[in-house]
Amino acid sequence: MRTALRVLILGLWAAPVAAQVLAPREPKWTDKWNFGIGLFGGIPVGDFRKADDGGGGVDVMLGFQPFRRQPLSIRGNAVFLDYGGLRQRGYQEVCDQFGSCFLDEVEYDARNHTAMFFQIGPELMFTDGKWRPFGFALLGTTVFNSTMVLPGSTTTEGDAIFTSSNFSTAYGLGLRRVGTRWGRETGFELSSRFTRNGKARYLTEGGITQNSDGTFTITPREGAANLVGIHIGFWVGPFINWNERR
Repeated sequence: MRTALRVLILGLWAAPVAAQVLAPREPKWTDKWNFGIGLFGGIPVGDFRKADDGGGGVDVMLGFQPFRRQPLSIRGNAVFLDYGGLRQRGYQEVCDQFGSCFLDEVEYDARNHTAMFFQIGPELMFTDGKWRPFGFALLGTTVFNSTMVLPGSTTTEGDAIFTSSNFSTAYGLGLRRVGTRWGRETGFELSSRFTRNGKARYLTEGGITQNSDGTFTITPREGAANLVGIHIGFWVGPFINWNERR
């Protein structure tokens, strides 16, 4: 009798516990976010190729998948590209914790030319399989910025000497190797994109000349500054429940 009672109590207690274990996790809006970061290399094409040899930087992506397990995502990109500069050695005043100051030899960026892309648009990606092709089309703005350490400066931090922005678009294709960790899809990705800056104003080494009186003449270039970019990085996708299709 006691054994039968124990079996009955154990069965009544185990049933709701099993149901809780097998019950799927409720979807959350945060499950739809995805993120990517990687290295970015830019190769100038057209007129931009005549002015510069290219550069490298960092590419950050933030995406949102509005419909669960569907190919469409809204993709936002921020890219930092260092496309030219001049390294020099010099002396900078350094002070220790006791108040003693001395000159220390340092290497620094005497001139630095950068471009930043801020763009948004749709992305389409296959939702099944380990290897998933994807493509995107973006629009936004490109900011060209140049800094320079002026003669007589007591710091190696450059002063902004030229900044401009222009409308830009980007079109890309890529491939992701996708797995699952902690419920989120993750993987490495490789992609290529074409970024169009049809009406850009940017500065190169040839656009900075020093006059006899020590001042500088700044002559920016105007025209297309298009480039082909190569991205390799890491991707974190949406959260997928165990009971959902892959």
